Amino acid sequence: MLFEIVSDKIISISVLEDTVHFMRNPEGIQLQKLIVHILDNSSASSEPTLSDIDCTVDSTLNDFFAAHIQKALDDENAKIAKFSDEQRPVRVACAQVFERNDRFIRNSKRLATSLFTPMRQTRVISAGDMVVCLYSAENYEGQFIGIFKMDLSSAFTHAVRRHDGEVRVEIKPQGNVLPSPKQKVQKCVFVRPPSNDYDMVILDNQIAHLHDASGVANFFCRTFLECELWQSNKDKTKLFRTLTSKWVKQNYELLAPAQADVIGSAARNAILSEAVNVREFANVTITDENLRSQFLRYLRENRLEDVTFSPDHE
Repeated sequence: MLFEIVSDKIISISVLEDTVHFMRNPEGIQLQKLIVHILDNSSASSEPTLSDIDCTVDSTLNDFFAAHIQKALDDENAKIAKFSDEQRPVRVACAQVFERNDRFIRNSKRLATSLFTPMRQTRVISAGDMVVCLYSAENYEGQFIGIFKMDLSSAFTHAVRRHDGEVRVEIKPQGNVLPSPKQKVQKCVFVRPPSNDYDMVILDNQIAHLHDASGVANFFCRTFLECELWQSNKDKTKLFRTLTSKWVKQNYELLAPAQADVIGSAARNAILSEAVNVREFANVTITDENLRSQFLRYLRENRLEDVTFSPDHE
């Protein structure tokens, strides 16, 4: 079975997927600044504990977060994204830090407050720490901003010190704190200076199928960062295969058994081909017009548009 290829779409997708490597495999990571804010939405306080002073970045802190940055950027679930609006608070705060590093502390507190708001509104979101860092890598030009929501308690002890109206959150390591090979970073984002293509690389292991709906699972991406995820060919391949299988199961009684088998088999063959035209796939495999429209609508509602994409065979 042949599926047409729309060359301009494939080229644009391929170029975008190449650019994501701009931030992958960073070498010689060096943290210029790092600050920790405590976001405890389970406490009686309605405010986060914001630090007025950044941490002293010694070799232990640098190695710990450099390892997390490397691991997160190399994670297969890391996704590229762009801010939905240039005036979004997180985008503005990051852009100002890139312009002048002396805004780092002030703007990191703005970031922490922006994240704490949805955490207070939805208490089922777990408490944790926000770590904001400014870092560079030997093999890339410029600086990047790393933002982590994480629980530091297993690796560090907190010390909150108050003096002359200022708050300082210090962290002290507990033994060997480098992340193990099996350890998963739950939520973090790495923002690059303003660009015409993508703005950041996000790792959020709670996002399922890139759904647009707001909620606990995607508050970090949708409510805090206010960004749009860009799908790679790998994402589209997974979505196409999974959603097609689910739709067939949900509509099995409306499909003749032989047709259900044809759709499943065609989907498996399609992702082994050079290109998949989603609408053409539906036209060929689903004879009933109403069911075909329902199938395409189901894909759109679950973030797979009527597109042509090049399947990721791996």
